[in-house]
Amino acid sequence: MAGMKVPALLLLAIAAPLHAGDFREFTSTYCIDCHDDEMKKGGLSLTSLGEEITAANARAWLRVLEQTERHSMPPGGKDQPSSEERHAMVLDLERRLVTHAAATPAHHPTVLRRLNRAEYRNTVRDLLHLNVSSFDPSRDFPEDTRIHGFASNGEKLVTSSFLMRQYVEAAEQIVERAVQFGPKPEVRRWDLSPPFDRTTRGFPYAENAYYQKTLKQSPPHQSLTERMRGLPQSGYAPVDEMREGVPVSGWYRIRVRAEGRYRHVDLDPKDPKLDLRKQKFPSMWDPTEPIRFALFTGTLEGIDPENKEALAVAATGYQSGQRTLAVWDLREDGPEWLECRVWLDRGQFPRMGFPNGPSESNNRIRNYFKANVDRLLNAEQRARYEADKANDWNLFMWFESPRILVSKIEVEGPLIESWPTEGHRAIFGAEPYRRENASKVLQSFAAQAWRRPVASEEVIPLIQLVREAEKEGLTAEAAIQEGIKAILCSPEFLYREEKQHGLSAYEIATRLSYFLWSSMPDETLLKLAAEGKLKQPDVLQAQTMRLLQDPRSEAFVEEFLNGWLSLRKLGSMAPDVHKFAVYYDDDLEPAMRMETRLFFRQLLNTNGPVERLLESGDTILNKELAQLYGIDLALVKEAQGKPIPGLQNEELVDDAAGRAPSLAFAQVKLPDARRGGLLGQASVLTLTANGVDTSPVIRGVWLLENVLGAPPSPPPPDVPTVEPDIRGAKTIRDQLMKHQEAASCRTCHRQIDPPGFALENFDAIGRWRGHYVADKVALPVDASGEFGDTKFKDVTGFKAELLNRREQFARCLVEKLLLHALGRELEITDRPHIRKIVETAAKDGYRLRDLVILCATSEIFALK
Repeated sequence: MAGMKVPALLLLAIAAPLHAGDFREFTSTYCIDCHDDEMKKGGLSLTSLGEEITAANARAWLRVLEQTERHSMPPGGKDQPSSEERHAMVLDLERRLVTHAAATPAHHPTVLRRLNRAEYRNTVRDLLHLNVSSFDPSRDFPEDTRIHGFASNGEKLVTSSFLMRQYVEAAEQIVERAVQFGPKPEVRRWDLSPPFDRTTRGFPYAENAYYQKTLKQSPPHQSLTERMRGLPQSGYAPVDEMREGVPVSGWYRIRVRAEGRYRHVDLDPKDPKLDLRKQKFPSMWDPTEPIRFALFTGTLEGIDPENKEALAVAATGYQSGQRTLAVWDLREDGPEWLECRVWLDRGQFPRMGFPNGPSESNNRIRNYFKANVDRLLNAEQRARYEADKANDWNLFMWFESPRILVSKIEVEGPLIESWPTEGHRAIFGAEPYRRENASKVLQSFAAQAWRRPVASEEVIPLIQLVREAEKEGLTAEAAIQEGIKAILCSPEFLYREEKQHGLSAYEIATRLSYFLWSSMPDETLLKLAAEGKLKQPDVLQAQTMRLLQDPRSEAFVEEFLNGWLSLRKLGSMAPDVHKFAVYYDDDLEPAMRMETRLFFRQLLNTNGPVERLLESGDTILNKELAQLYGIDLALVKEAQGKPIPGLQNEELVDDAAGRAPSLAFAQVKLPDARRGGLLGQASVLTLTANGVDTSPVIRGVWLLENVLGAPPSPPPPDVPTVEPDIRGAKTIRDQLMKHQEAASCRTCHRQIDPPGFALENFDAIGRWRGHYVADKVALPVDASGEFGDTKFKDVTGFKAELLNRREQFARCLVEKLLLHALGRELEITDRPHIRKIVETAAKDGYRLRDLVILCATSEIFALK
């Protein structure tokens, strides 16, 4: 931060190769013609600034430094310096700015860095060994303020009275779940027979009635005949006998006897002789795919038990926070038993689904049946159909369509291996709690929760709180829980302590674990801190590697991508349901997110060069994304199941506790260079659109900030935004070119628009297009442009120019990593450290894991 002491050796290292004339010669040769008192382009006169760095001009000179370093200045068309001249100027001006800032007293108050929502949730999980897949203790917390995309800036992570009340309520829920003084819960067993879903009307109701009323027998199975559909989705089949939910949170074993039938039925025949006039919509059934059966969580808690309609909607509809418990690919050779071990919170129950089944929206399957009776039924079948024709819902009884027959469900749990639970033992140890041990229990738990040693005098107020609770009539067991709650509401738990400018070993352990795990340091880190070894460079580097190899580092991948790429915004501007129906039909949002996560994760695990993020000959996708990208599905099917370097097989299949290899993501070679790297991935292309159409301005700004680390200045307040041409007479390029005619817009838009134009061949969900289509008029997409001195025809040419700026991209990544890790704004005095990291990484080709390790072992990582 400003005012920090920058090591003298580092300053000397920066200044050593320079001579006094570098800075003056550069500005007089390449800048002064446009930026003297007379011309003063962009409102900047270097003549008036003066060469000495002062408090009055430091900000302006920093802008000059950034523009020169990013190759934004001198602008295209002007004489350009050599790489050596530019580099020397940047180093000289940087040295001057750092020297000035280091000598200036700091005016930054000490900022307490509280845990953000993700960190709080993960810390509670690891501290008390709680399952937070459904229970999110931070659910009702306010959203964290993000700076540069990251929810880590201590100055912006404020604490309000409302949040403090939420902390108290969360502590109540956490302690209730973790502390278990009562007897071990009994294991219950549910042996269930059809009908399981007694809520859904339509065919499930008609099928049950047919067996019970017409055939006078219990139904042998319940049929699932269609996929979940609609927005929000409906079509889940509740296991109604369990709709009150399990009585105790825990692990449960679920066994289902199920059979897939009629997979190869063609519901979308192309025979022109068939009467398809009533079948206006495709069935969405793919006979090349296996039939899939899935289990999901459901709950009816909080719904008026007398409101039957609300109960039915909740039981069969999508629920916020629901989880997929398991997905299976069904065999084709008869019934099979499917088994999974899953976590259910108290009040939750399983619901069934046919996620890839045909769609019955607009009665499309029944219309197909009725339009093709003669072709689909023989004489005997038709006689039975005619006899029952009055019941339209019974059509599925007489016609063949893909379906799942569920004949038995068994549920058993909670499955408890030891009692008390691991969370209880984390607080109280293996021995029964006794009142005289209150001080020992509180001091031990506080040390874990506060992530450092705790002195006995620090827990005196906690002991007093416990004793007061006892005086008020609480039992010893209830009173000690008040002390535990107080620890969870204390500043030492809610905030990350960093008391001195140079961090202690415990503070480094905490910073490292929250950087890479978004959670508390484990026993190994704290032990090394206690032994004074964690500050040793080789030890810190080894621990950084260990944390990256731990499954908990998935939080780093998620949080970094959410911050750097704004991946958290995917879906916030929902694509138009009519224009982009495939986004919903193929459930593309989670697939888009997973492609980017797996791509980044593989590069991290294999320590690949970061230029692969800009251009790559392959990607990792599923069949649905392959269809969106126009990639041959045969390539995906051939690659499914094959190992991918750096990734575990279980990471590639989103089937939860089931087994559905057909869902696997696969690494495939791309047919051309258009898709390679992040800029060809649908996640990035969708989150940089508005759900209806694309905007080169939005994509251009995103790219400048997140790929090149060169965010443009905000527009002047009197400049209007570019509105879409609703007449369809002009393209967005025409509008932006006209926009550039205004002098106040020209400078910024010459930087912003070309990167955005380069991506214009990708529509609002990332499909390739050659034309804009509006009001039945097709206008060709022009993705050409000029970036700096480089002209390009399309995205492939633009990416080639980005590869020429790999050092700038690597620096951008380092800055984003440090923003995430340090929890503060980067200052001018950080620049020498950033430069050292980038130059060190350059020796081996800017490899991703190297960049992360270099950041974690850098000098500024250990400074406040």
